[in-house]
Amino acid sequence: MHRPTPGASPGFVFVPAAGGTLSFFAALTVRRARVLAVAWALFLFTLTSWPSPPEVPVVSAIPNFDKVVHAVLYGVQGFLLYLAIRWKETGPGPVRISWKRALLVGLVMMVWGSLDEIHQLWIPGRSCELGDAITDTIAGFLGAVAASRLAAQRPREA
Repeated sequence: MHRPTPGASPGFVFVPAAGGTLSFFAALTVRRARVLAVAWALFLFTLTSWPSPPEVPVVSAIPNFDKVVHAVLYGVQGFLLYLAIRWKETGPGPVRISWKRALLVGLVMMVWGSLDEIHQLWIPGRSCELGDAITDTIAGFLGAVAASRLAAQRPREA
């Protein structure tokens, strides 16, 4: 059983990672992950509701750079969403990477990304692009895979 570090905020239990360092992700509880997932979702909604966002000259010239932005934003959302769900562990032994769970999060991100693209039809200066929805889906799935990998390295919660 791990004990909270004195003075640590509620919801965090600092667990020494390899080499004795403290790992933020090892200390992330389901409740804290839920708060972060909702906050990130609100951030995404705010970004995609912004009419005619400004272009950044340096990166705007790069073809399909918006796909990179979508990948980062929705990858983080998939990561946080995976950690925000209290998955029921089956059987004794170590937690393993769960492709089914990551796929489920990927499907949720597919619906979410598609609805977000449709929502942008009503935002001046925005457009609905199939490529963005596909990028959102793949990135959300990969973020969930990364979270699943991380969860497999954590000790089971009591």
